[in-house]
Amino acid sequence: MSNRYCSWCWSKGHNAASCPERKKHIKDNPDSYEAKREAGKVARREARKKTPRKCGFCRKTGHNAKTCHTKKTIQEKYRGLCSAYRRKVLEEVCVMGLGVGSLVTLQTRSTEPMLAIVKDIKWDRIYPASDGSNYCVQLERLGPIDEEYYKHWSPQRKRSLGKRHITHLLSRPMMGNIYQRDDVYERHIEAGGSELKVVSPVSVGAINPPADWLNGELTNYDNANPFKADGGKDKSLWDLEYEIPHFAYFASVLGMKETEKYFESFC
Repeated sequence: MSNRYCSWCWSKGHNAASCPERKKHIKDNPDSYEAKREAGKVARREARKKTPRKCGFCRKTGHNAKTCHTKKTIQEKYRGLCSAYRRKVLEEVCVMGLGVGSLVTLQTRSTEPMLAIVKDIKWDRIYPASDGSNYCVQLERLGPIDEEYYKHWSPQRKRSLGKRHITHLLSRPMMGNIYQRDDVYERHIEAGGSELKVVSPVSVGAINPPADWLNGELTNYDNANPFKADGGKDKSLWDLEYEIPHFAYFASVLGMKETEKYFESFC
């Protein structure tokens, strides 16, 4: 027997929906509030059955998001694009020698250049979208620090410089479409260019993304997947309204004309 209690008769082992006393009350009192409430529920259920269902992704009728051809095609095209993008990023990263163990300088607008070592690269955060390749390089500070200023910090936190992005380290077309504007790119150069500079590269053999990374598969975490909203919920086609032009842009940069035209058809 179930441990639940009925909110109608307060007996144990069933709920109000299946309560025999409630059902008898509705039958004996067809004009009562409870009878009208139940009739309203039945009417709404029947109306939903007659209404053509709409896909949660494309909002067309006749199918749902799980069987949506448009959703599957967009994601297949994107996986191919992501694979090509990651291969290009890996090529540029190998030329730079940027990997775990690389020595770099970090210079923000308010500090002098700091020597740091790359402790980790969050490879899953590198993908072709508006926020792809951002904040994926984990740095640890080297050299002396102000022990008095950091005296209440843990040893690990004293040295951590957080995650930094590699977007500005990539070649100009790979930076993203905003940096194709001459005025924006010139301001970037006048400000000193990238805040990160590799001063002691690692060998190509030491740069090791995950084995399946080049396949273009994305993680399910919402902060590393342009198809996921906050909380991990799947985005609809309308939620991707901002991202799809970025997909088309990177397809153009990578010379994927068919993929570029496909994504442009949604713009």
